[in-house]
Amino acid sequence: MAKLRLTFLMLIALLCGLLGLSSAAAHTLGVDKADLIEKEPGFYELVSKVPPRLSGLITTPILPDQCAFEGSPRGERGSYHVRFKFSCETKLTADDQLVLPWKREGALLTVRWHGQEPVSKLASREGNVIVVELSDYLAGSGSVLRAASRYTVLGFEHILEGLDHLLFVLALMIVVRDGWRLVKTITAFTVAHSITLALATLGYVNLPSAPVEASIALSIVFLCVEIVHAARGRKSLTYAYPWIVAFAFGLLHGLGFAGALSEIGLPPSEIPIALLFFNIGVELGQLAFVFVILIVLRMTVVIQIGIPRWAELVPTYIIGTLAMNWTLERSAAVFGLT
Repeated sequence: MAKLRLTFLMLIALLCGLLGLSSAAAHTLGVDKADLIEKEPGFYELVSKVPPRLSGLITTPILPDQCAFEGSPRGERGSYHVRFKFSCETKLTADDQLVLPWKREGALLTVRWHGQEPVSKLASREGNVIVVELSDYLAGSGSVLRAASRYTVLGFEHILEGLDHLLFVLALMIVVRDGWRLVKTITAFTVAHSITLALATLGYVNLPSAPVEASIALSIVFLCVEIVHAARGRKSLTYAYPWIVAFAFGLLHGLGFAGALSEIGLPPSEIPIALLFFNIGVELGQLAFVFVILIVLRMTVVIQIGIPRWAELVPTYIIGTLAMNWTLERSAAVFGLT
């Protein structure tokens, strides 16, 4: 009987051991907390907070080219952490990335830049590594020149990718055919969206993105309706004072630009320069679009392409149809119907 009991206990112990091994194997992939700390400009610590049984899975990170380890590349291994120290010839910026060949599913990384509030975000596994894009953690641009270039490009790309904003400008160009009136109208639109872009980015205006985006689409529908009415001989305030309408709707579009800028994420020290040069990029993209449209219109005159009168409103109907579709989709999102 004693032997039977001993055998039974040994089987239970063996089963528990196997379950323990199975559990450990099942948890070799997971998500751990980690910190990237800028101790002072150019000096950093990367700390993975893992229990001792998982420390072997935290292998040497791949640093940017300008950086080198201080001490062992294997890191300092404590009871519940693995700490890597490194320094960089130039500060880490938004253009840099850390590649972590850790055998983990991801890292909930908190970055503590010198003189800034900490930023936390999940860095997920991509293939065999965890890639940490420092731009996602509000890293700075490194210099005023690089910041100016970065935000100008971002603004330029955003306006050219923002079909709704471009169609609003195109509708304005259909409304306003005179050169000087067009300059005043586009300027009013620019001034207006610059105002709300700044107010929203600085936190003075805070509106949900869904109704803002729906209203932007509706502003295009409004202009298209005005164009159709004018073609039927019923011109309104929009044709008499187009810059007023452009300014009013420009305030809405500025909130849309602010939403895009907030998605990028701004280091607190770069907010003024980001506002200025993102807006410059938006204006350059807007001017490039207007310039291309004017060239196309000029070419139709030079090569004498005849457009039937019935076809003159075709672009307006196409723009209006797209805008109405966006209005319905975005309104549905406002009321949680999608």
